[in-house]
Amino acid sequence: MIKNAIAWLGELTIFTQRTLESAPKIWRRRGIFLNQCEFIGVSSLGILSVAAIFMGAVLGYQLYTSFALFGAQALVGGTVGVSIFREMGPVIGAIMVTGRAGAAIGAEIASMRVSEQIDALEVMGVNPYEYLVLPRVLAGAIMMPLLAYIFGGIATLAACGIACGVLDLSFPVFWKEFRLWVDAVDILHCTMKGISFGAALSLLGCFYGFRAQGGARAVGFSTRSTVVASCLTILLLDYLWTMVLPVRGSIIVLH
Repeated sequence: MIKNAIAWLGELTIFTQRTLESAPKIWRRRGIFLNQCEFIGVSSLGILSVAAIFMGAVLGYQLYTSFALFGAQALVGGTVGVSIFREMGPVIGAIMVTGRAGAAIGAEIASMRVSEQIDALEVMGVNPYEYLVLPRVLAGAIMMPLLAYIFGGIATLAACGIACGVLDLSFPVFWKEFRLWVDAVDILHCTMKGISFGAALSLLGCFYGFRAQGGARAVGFSTRSTVVASCLTILLLDYLWTMVLPVRGSIIVLH
């Protein structure tokens, strides 16, 4: 098992290196890059918005009812903002994008591999890493932070709607605490995690697609492996970024 893990890591490292080596030629593939931005980013807005509404609503309700036991309802706004922009926005958003776009990337590349389309590209002198992998990885790295911001904004509005519109929290109190607690460090967390998560899920989708061998069963295996590996990688990167990035950018005085 350890031997297989080391071999997998070596293959992934070589795959990543070859992708990075093709980076200077990305301008030649700008059309593919823009198409992938639309596929990974714009096409994911619907499912991401629905998930953000429900997650924000649940968070607003649970935090209000929990804080109400201690008479600390005023802390709902700040807690919602920090938790969403630091964790839920990038993590839940990336997992949703993995299920929609990451799996599709893995299936598409695997289909091209088993049908020998990638081999045909190499025969024609086209670098498959430059043509297939790099535009997808770069699009994922750019679009995922934007999706995380959108997720955070929608989830915050949903939490405010439940805590203030349905329950008994005051709107000014919610937004006052939100502005007090959420600062540039939280946006930094959201940005760095979003970039790494988006690049990871796109890279792993292409990686497992390139490794596909066989027929239709190989496509299914590639899709499944992409989703599982991407979700685990997202959680690992989330932990690493949480340990590395600063906790707070300013001292907050509770009052």
